[in-house]
Amino acid sequence: MAARSLFHCSAPRSVPQPLRVQRNKIPDHLSLSDHMDKLIPEMQSASVSSYGQLKADGENLDRDDDDTSQISSWLESFENQEWLSWIGGTSQDAVASNIIVAAAFVVWYPSIVKVKLAKLVVNQLIKLVMSMNDHYSSTAAELLAEGMEGTWKACLGTDITHFLSDVLFQIECLSSAPSSNVIYKTAVAVTMREALVGTLLPSLAMADIMGFFGVIESQIWATSSDSPVHVVSLKTLIRVLRGSPKALAPYLDKAISYILHTMDPSNLIMRKACIISSMMALREIARVFPMVALNESMTRLAVGDAIGEIHSATIRVYDIESVTKIRILDACGPPGLPSFLKGPSDTTTILITALSFSPDGEGLVAFSENGLMIRWWSLGSAWWERLSRSLTPIQCTKLIYVPPWEGFSPNSARLSIISNILGHDKHQNSESGQLQSKTRELDEADNLKLLLHNLDLSYRLHWVGGKTIKLTRHDQDLGTFQL
Repeated sequence: MAARSLFHCSAPRSVPQPLRVQRNKIPDHLSLSDHMDKLIPEMQSASVSSYGQLKADGENLDRDDDDTSQISSWLESFENQEWLSWIGGTSQDAVASNIIVAAAFVVWYPSIVKVKLAKLVVNQLIKLVMSMNDHYSSTAAELLAEGMEGTWKACLGTDITHFLSDVLFQIECLSSAPSSNVIYKTAVAVTMREALVGTLLPSLAMADIMGFFGVIESQIWATSSDSPVHVVSLKTLIRVLRGSPKALAPYLDKAISYILHTMDPSNLIMRKACIISSMMALREIARVFPMVALNESMTRLAVGDAIGEIHSATIRVYDIESVTKIRILDACGPPGLPSFLKGPSDTTTILITALSFSPDGEGLVAFSENGLMIRWWSLGSAWWERLSRSLTPIQCTKLIYVPPWEGFSPNSARLSIISNILGHDKHQNSESGQLQSKTRELDEADNLKLLLHNLDLSYRLHWVGGKTIKLTRHDQDLGTFQL
């Protein structure tokens, strides 16, 4: 913290010349109008001559190359640094300090340094992390984590996935028994491990969630069953849940699948090592996402589609002890009347909003904001045992239409089936249709961003009696319904 404070105090006034962005200033003796009178003819003369334009482009390229050369030379320089003799440092320490300082400028003061500095320093920063040096690897990891979303993500692109694999391997090395070939200072290893596990790995996972799941799934087969990597992956997943839950919503199935893999009773070694973290992750998912539910005895898990195609919504029910899928519940629409939900079959939208098991564990209730419906499935013991081996989707036992509450405004993700049937609120439906048309014009990525922005994780279903359910949003009562 002391080093950070010193840096922030001096940074704005002491940017190294090769890193500082050059700004064109109007000379003091020229007024703004005089400057414009001089600039406009220059621009006009440049526009009429293609040769002049090509020459200017060539000069810009030369300037870019010169800037790159100056920055690279500064990053690799180690001469004339008196502080090295004070601490008994080496030339390697000098180069590392330059990289750390440059990265800090990129993260905290991007407006006063050259844009290309980020791309030139990011790979050097990664090398510092991978060097496992007790002087600067932890600091490099913290800088990568702090600037990952805003800066480094754009520079690294698909290389984030490879970096994730390298970091997990690094963690496994730090967790292994000390030897002459590995870091032998326990305190140093713990500090570096905390920087990687607690800071860098979660930021990498949030920057590339698909890549994160791909890497940790491959680790199940690529590493030993008792490898610390599995527990670290579960803890990272929990941190992502707490830090960026909406970004994880489209990948709920992958998250659940990975957690259940670590609890597989056929792999007792992994199950024993991971069971505490795995159950913690399941509880956290059920706490954060209302479309995921655990029954009171923690033996059943229900996972609804948060986002998906409008006519293929399902809820999967798992047996936690055997980690197997035992039921698929059909949540596409009213029984026999799917046309009430407007939109083509491939329309991607918000599907299941909230789930809850009944107190006795023999029923499941689901609320869908899209359509304003509550569905009830009766999962009685005899019925459950008789059909538990079948994965044919089954429709709900009972369907309840929820009346719009005060302040409710239908849009492309929140359509009232009752108003569709009765033709009420034509003006609102017209606006809704316009919004739907605009949404369809968006590409898939933009549509997903819009859906994630509109995703409301504050809905909850509470049991207030044997067969009575209360729907809340932001802890405000939206209605009580008899099942």
